[in-house]
Amino acid sequence: MFNKIIGQDKAVEVLKRALIQNKVANSYLFYGPEGVGKFTTALYLGMAINCHSVLETRPCGICPSCKKFLSFSHPDLIYVFPFPKETNKPDISIEGEIKVEKILNEYKAYIDNKISTPWKEYFFSKNIGIRIASIRMLEHRVQLSPNEGNYKICIIEHADQMNIKAANAFLKTLEEPPEDTIIILTTSKPNSLLPTIISRCQQLPFHPISKNKIEEKLLDFETLEMFEAKMLARISNGNMEKALRLMEGGKIEVREQTLQFLNYIINKNDLKFIELSTQFRTSKNLTKLQEMISQLIIWMSDLAYFKHQQSEITNLDKTEILEELYDRNQEVEDYAPELINFMEEMLQRLNGHVNPQLVIIEIYNRFTDIFCM
Repeated sequence: MFNKIIGQDKAVEVLKRALIQNKVANSYLFYGPEGVGKFTTALYLGMAINCHSVLETRPCGICPSCKKFLSFSHPDLIYVFPFPKETNKPDISIEGEIKVEKILNEYKAYIDNKISTPWKEYFFSKNIGIRIASIRMLEHRVQLSPNEGNYKICIIEHADQMNIKAANAFLKTLEEPPEDTIIILTTSKPNSLLPTIISRCQQLPFHPISKNKIEEKLLDFETLEMFEAKMLARISNGNMEKALRLMEGGKIEVREQTLQFLNYIINKNDLKFIELSTQFRTSKNLTKLQEMISQLIIWMSDLAYFKHQQSEITNLDKTEILEELYDRNQEVEDYAPELINFMEEMLQRLNGHVNPQLVIIEIYNRFTDIFCM
């Protein structure tokens, strides 16, 4: 099943070699961007270690042990992830029982989402974190003997969200893990972990997935056209989960809005633009604006390629708009890198809670200065 992990050949090779040589480390840190397969690889490593199949085919995905891992029901799988806290008292017992029904329901819903649609984002009702109660549960369970497998597999997802008490408590377990326990931490923010935690793990980097590999994966879905797969691969910026969410969420609608925006610039239709900008008075449509700016970045890249590298163009079905913009300012090839940097700066401003409407107005003014001279 390791061949299902896309774009992380080096990490997978390291783990397969460790399995074959019986040199799997007691603790790993899988770090890298969101949506590139860190958690899936951690789960598959745990499956492989306890798989009933011959070594060369582990994890097989079909033996009883593998099936239990895939359904998160294996008794030797200890899965820790950030979730809300309802009261000032510990919400989770040392045996792992969640005491508050509302939190238990959300916990189960998160697991169900992980099983059926792992690329989808799950939003909890409150702020989340990994707290001392979860680590106490982990400490208790790693001291027990394996129930069915040869090893207990402990996966801590988003390990950077351990609070300081939890991190310090976990460090004690990490310093002297039981021999029959494999601990795997995943994070997209390794710098947020305690240096002492990092130093006690074998570190394995994960990288953004190439747009070609994301394109190939998206084209497996027959509902997508080539230009759509190419566009979503570019927008997702190496994040496979994001690409799948965009595909499922019908983000082609955002593309239509981006086309409207470009047409308002071409036709110098300030009134229509003002009408569009009112959608972004509050942060309600923040995600839509972020996707729109990401698409504008792709359009500027396309303009830079327009005359000399047309094979690199994403919006192949809208070359008439590219041609119109190019004809209005044939120096756009020189402007494109500057414009792309400008729009990436706008994305950063949105992350810093700047008013979205001010951001879209600033972009509109910048574009009209360049294409409506």
